[in-house]
Amino acid sequence: MRMTPECVPCLIRRVLFEAEEVDDRTSVKAVKNASKMLGELFNNDCCSADVATQVHRETYKILRSKDPYARLKKRSNDVALDIYPSAERFVKRSKDPLRDAFLCAVVGNVLDFGIGTGFDDPEMLRKQFKGLLQEGLGHDDTPRIKRLLKKAETVVYLGDNCGEIVLDRLALKELKKSDVHLTLVVKEDAILTDATRKDIEGLGMENIVDEIVEAPGFAVGIDLDSIRGKFGKLLEDADLIVAKGMANFESLSETDLAPIAYLLRTKCSPVANAMGLKKDINAVKLFEKGVRR
Repeated sequence: MRMTPECVPCLIRRVLFEAEEVDDRTSVKAVKNASKMLGELFNNDCCSADVATQVHRETYKILRSKDPYARLKKRSNDVALDIYPSAERFVKRSKDPLRDAFLCAVVGNVLDFGIGTGFDDPEMLRKQFKGLLQEGLGHDDTPRIKRLLKKAETVVYLGDNCGEIVLDRLALKELKKSDVHLTLVVKEDAILTDATRKDIEGLGMENIVDEIVEAPGFAVGIDLDSIRGKFGKLLEDADLIVAKGMANFESLSETDLAPIAYLLRTKCSPVANAMGLKKDINAVKLFEKGVRR
């Protein structure tokens, strides 16, 4: 996705949030550095995810932290684990379990710290979960995804944030019912609140999916350079990619990979506009042909 002017203050807010999470004495230095970088990097032809990756890489160096969100990631998983039994009952009672499993996974995507349009406190997910479920899906391509699954042999599921990764289990279980080889992708390196292999320990993912793979490198979304290697072949060979969250859209919309089903909450106008969706809705949006934005 092409970067927009609105992305600039969003990134600054995120940098400020993570600086205050680690040591608020670093806030001025971190924000000044991010502002300088954005002044140099931002133009209408750059990828928003790539710029965010560069900014956060330098911010982490200033913070002297490899995982500024470690505390919040654990809290997010703990809250989601408390919610999970209720979400599981919701799916089991559903007349369309795949759709409602997707919905539960998308509702988990509201956890997005520091951007101003997501939940900054994991406890908000507990308080708002039922209400967000009642909203339903503002855009729903589940019927089209079901048609693809009838012929699919391999599905790759790109995880996103901690907290929501717990609720992703429901979607993974429903996808596995289509008798596909199901691969879950988590992050190799800690970045933002994205789930790494360490973050999913104890969640039983290995009992649901056929394989767990790490997306290479430190990257917001997917490192586009990795698409040229072994990891890229995994994505290219998949009959369906399911991608969680806005950052995965921001990066993968720069590629020709398809079909991709994006499961996310449209928390900002740039992403919503790029996807042709309304802002602040729960969405399951399928692109059957690669789309460059």
